[in-house]
Amino acid sequence: MKKSLIALAIASAVSAPAFAATSNVDIYGKLNYSASFLFDQADSESDVQFTSNSSRIGFKGSEDLGGGLSAIWQIENSLNIDEGNGNWASRNTFLGVKGDWGTVLGGKHDTPLKLVGRAVDLFGDGIADSRNVMGGGSDARASNVVAYISPSFSGFSFIGAYVTDFPGNTTTAPDADSKDVWNVNATYSNGPLYIGGAYGDGNGHEAAGLGAQWRLAAGYTFGNFKVVGQYDNLEDDAAGGQNGDYDAWMLGASYTMGNMVFKGNYMMGEFDGPGGASPEQWTVGMDYNLSKRTSVYALYVAAEEFNNASGVGSLGGGAGISDINTSCGTCDGDISAFSVGIVHSF
Repeated sequence: MKKSLIALAIASAVSAPAFAATSNVDIYGKLNYSASFLFDQADSESDVQFTSNSSRIGFKGSEDLGGGLSAIWQIENSLNIDEGNGNWASRNTFLGVKGDWGTVLGGKHDTPLKLVGRAVDLFGDGIADSRNVMGGGSDARASNVVAYISPSFSGFSFIGAYVTDFPGNTTTAPDADSKDVWNVNATYSNGPLYIGGAYGDGNGHEAAGLGAQWRLAAGYTFGNFKVVGQYDNLEDDAAGGQNGDYDAWMLGASYTMGNMVFKGNYMMGEFDGPGGASPEQWTVGMDYNLSKRTSVYALYVAAEEFNNASGVGSLGGGAGISDINTSCGTCDGDISAFSVGIVHSF
């Protein structure tokens, strides 16, 4: 017994320096689980879905390199707590260097255009995600990214990114020739005001049948009220890869009363091609904060003219939460849903 204790003490002493070398690793995550009751007005179909909404676990850290420089890294993984599985490094995963001049990183990361939209989505990462109407094009998490993130200049900042493996890539080969995309954004975030603009274009857009894309978003908080808005424009390419140019807008508001947050938004998009669809979505809901890290929520969402090709969020079929509309040939895209869930961050 004494020999075992001595051996254990020696092993602990020997391994201590290796452990200390990685002691700056932070573990973080978010779990979001919901039950959704969906109804398709055209076929009178209904469905019940239990869903893990963008749940994740991540590991991140930094090392002081001296001279004001730090090496930074992050590995973020998706978790499907409903199915008991997930994908390693499937979310923002990168290695980079940070200094007073800003940050340079490489790996897998949200595009600058996507980040502007995420800042004003009141129902993000769920069945009523704004990307049901406001998504598409460069609104994506791209692989093979090199990005520069500026420091904040009294609230002003900008991001530029170059991507060689765009999600709209028509080939499975990474770093495919003539599939690159570039993205930039500029934002102002200071006190109650947020304003953001972004632009994306490149050969990867053309390969996906798209033209240039730009986005504007804003949010303002006054007292317990918050208002948000967003406008998107995604051009068609010369060959007509989509049914004309696509324009979309969103307005939303929230009101905080104690532990409760009441919120709602409305959004609409339109393809200007012949017979183009005009997807719409409106949502009302409430969050109840049980603590700083745990909350429960309930929402009702109704949408019109959704189909498999419009929207990349949950209700539109892009995130795979429901196939109630996309699996039948006679559905007209009119869907409604009631969803309740719980969120815990760590």
